[in-house]
Amino acid sequence: MALETARKFLERLEREETLRQQLYINGINDLEKLLQFAQAKGFVCRAEDLAAALTSFKPSLPTASLEPLKQLVAPKS
Repeated sequence: MALETARKFLERLEREETLRQQLYINGINDLEKLLQFAQAKGFVCRAEDLAAALTSFKPSLPTASLEPLKQLVAPKS
């Protein structure tokens, strides 16, 4: 259930430009901050679910890129 909530958060983030702007203005640069942002918007999930949702997220809108967020769960080299 929490994984589905995380996916819904990413779908809304992709769909709503103002929400993306809030996210990027707040300088979200790690998974924990992204999780706090999602929870503040009413999307209650765990970090593991959010990471899994980010990893598997397939964009449906060509103009709303969430690629920078995927870097939050990319393996560090």
